[in-house]
Amino acid sequence: MLIPAHLKPGDKIAIVATAKRLESEIEQSIEIVKAWGLVPVFGQHTLTNHGYFAGTDEQKLEDLNWALSDAEVKAIIFLRGGYGTTRILDGVDYAALKSNPKWLVGFSDLTSLLLQLENIGIAGVHGPMLASIGRDDASDNALKELLFGETSFSYTLSAVTQEVTIEAPITGGNLCLVAESIGSENEIDLEGKILFLEEVGEQMYSIDRMLNKLKRCGKLDGCKGLIVGSFSNIGNANNYFSETVEELVSSYFSHLNIPIAYGLMAGHENQNLPLCIGRNAKVQFLKDRLEIEYLE
Repeated sequence: MLIPAHLKPGDKIAIVATAKRLESEIEQSIEIVKAWGLVPVFGQHTLTNHGYFAGTDEQKLEDLNWALSDAEVKAIIFLRGGYGTTRILDGVDYAALKSNPKWLVGFSDLTSLLLQLENIGIAGVHGPMLASIGRDDASDNALKELLFGETSFSYTLSAVTQEVTIEAPITGGNLCLVAESIGSENEIDLEGKILFLEEVGEQMYSIDRMLNKLKRCGKLDGCKGLIVGSFSNIGNANNYFSETVEELVSSYFSHLNIPIAYGLMAGHENQNLPLCIGRNAKVQFLKDRLEIEYLE
């Protein structure tokens, strides 16, 4: 696994949009990134509107490939999520990234790209994007520390099923994009890894359907641990499902006898603590917290 070089003050970072168009103010977010000592530069089409999307697929791909190939750009923080990144995944210049690895930071729809990076052997960051920087100090500070080289993090949990230490990479992200990856070049590989999941705005039956798809494909069998992040605004039409969403999720892993951590604040809430995807880590599942030490 290639670990991109950590950032330092004065580094140039690219702001690129690959999904939904911007619909919020970002001035505060830009000032925070500048206060970290970084120099944000925008893709030519980052702030473009094309219907739902932040530009046409060709424009989004042009911006992303520019940022990947520009040696002066040391990291890419994506503008926002929504939907649309999967439309351009197959046209990304991964060879440029392999020859010049850099941190790519995103969540939600960017799960698709993080999984693709992992499959080609490059670590990425599931964490706040530009439009969400400034919503939570703890998340912002943790993201800065991770990008600048910190390797040890302690995150609060609500509960765990087993207190145990596991050495394994963390993978996953948004459940919808994890399930969508099946059958594609960015298909998730869970063998010997810890799965992290989060979701927003889905119905309970949809959560069940996506987890069942992963189970039917045999994706869950090699999983070594599960981290349940934020499941936000989940509906339960007609109250057909009697269990909580956490109970529903964990029921798909009950046969594996693996540790399950609940309540990590990572996902679509204001607090969105970053996780390094694909990088080997020593992860301690403790009673009320998750201790993560990323390894080289």
